[in-house]
Amino acid sequence: MTGKNEHTIGKFFARTFLVLLLAGALGSQAMAAPATAPAAVPNSPAKVDARVTAVDVQSEGTDSTGARLSTALKEKFNTSSLFRLGSDNEPKLVLLVSTSPEFPTRPQVGSVYSIIWVYSQKANYLPMLLGHEVGTVSMEDIDALVARVVEKTDGLSVKYGYLWKKN
Repeated sequence: MTGKNEHTIGKFFARTFLVLLLAGALGSQAMAAPATAPAAVPNSPAKVDARVTAVDVQSEGTDSTGARLSTALKEKFNTSSLFRLGSDNEPKLVLLVSTSPEFPTRPQVGSVYSIIWVYSQKANYLPMLLGHEVGTVSMEDIDALVARVVEKTDGLSVKYGYLWKKN
């Protein structure tokens, strides 16, 4: 009986040796393969001209929460691949942001805001109303509000995209 067990143990070690030998051979081939790997794709958003919308954020108000809201909107539009800050003499989507302290005696508590989206053909042309929103915001809620406003702005730019097409 011991001869049969020795034979089984011998087969086990032989198979294990073969598996390790094959794994080593395949592993060395796998190590040589990355030399021809494709170049890495950069992880940065690229602005596609057909989809980029010119925007402008115009703000009024003296409260710090409203000032932070306007600045955060400009920063988000400036870094987005879907928008760019536009100049005066080009068709663009304008956000008119008006803010005021929610409680005048405690301005740090929050702000009431009004955002109006208008289409402007050029600087001295009468703008066309596209949408509006009013609400309250605190310093903690600014990032969520900015994300929602940018999303709504993108929706309006798609809905009224024919206004930006050049003939």
